Parts: sequence; C-alpha cells; structure tokens
Amino acid sequence: SPRSSCGKKSNAPCDSLNITTSGASYQTVCGRFRGYQIGSPDAFQKWNYAIQRDIETYYVDGITVTYGSPGSRNHVYTYAAGWSETANINQYGCPCIGGSPPPQFVDSDYYCESGNPGPGYSFTQFYS
Repeated sequence: SPRSSCGKKSNAPCDSLNITTSGASYQTVCGRFRGYQIGSPDAFQKWNYAIQRDIETYYVDGITVTYGSPGSRNHVYTYAAGWSETANINQYGCPCIGGSPPPQFVDSDYYCESGNPGPGYSFTQFYS
C-alpha cells in the first residue's frame, strides 16, 4: 500500500520513513517523489556540522532511497534540490551547473533540479 511522509518530525536535519518488505524479496524499487521548494535548498553542499558525508549522515537537501539497516545501508537513488536552475552561489546549485558533487557512494545514481528559475530566492515564493 502507498506510504507518504510530509515535513520533518523533529529539528534534526534528517528524518526517515521506514517501509518494511515483510520478508518479501525484491529486485526493483519504484516510486514517485513530489517536491516543493521554498527558500534555498543546497543540493550536495557540505554543511559545517556535517563532519563526514557518508550514507549514515546528512549529505543532501532532498530525498534519498536506501536499503539495509543503520550501519549497513546501501544507496539506491537520490533526488537533490538545488538553490536555482541557473545560479550557483557558494556551490549550492546542482552539480551540472558547478555545485558541489555528490558523495562518492551516490555515484551517478541521482537527479538534481530546482523549482527556482532565477538567480535569487525567496522565503515567501513557493516553487514547484
């Protein structure tokens, strides 16, 4: 059955939605993300409090799909949200416009975009 999550449940930079397979094996993961943007998401930019960028810590402004248990997660796919489609300020843009690259474990299994078409940003404008 479909599961959804909206917003953060705490002040932590990360939040999880665990979906169990009830022991069923699988070879393909399918899903759909619907994202909305307000302000300035930072794609793969490394934050000062992120001491390391590994699969167990914060490494993206976006959504990531992994499998496994904490301490032995495996990366499937990451959807990153960049600050702007056209402007790359302090490497907060997507890698394709010069933003910070993804961590090595992400490899090329990601997509990055922004709903913001211009160089500025707004905390009152809602981008989709």
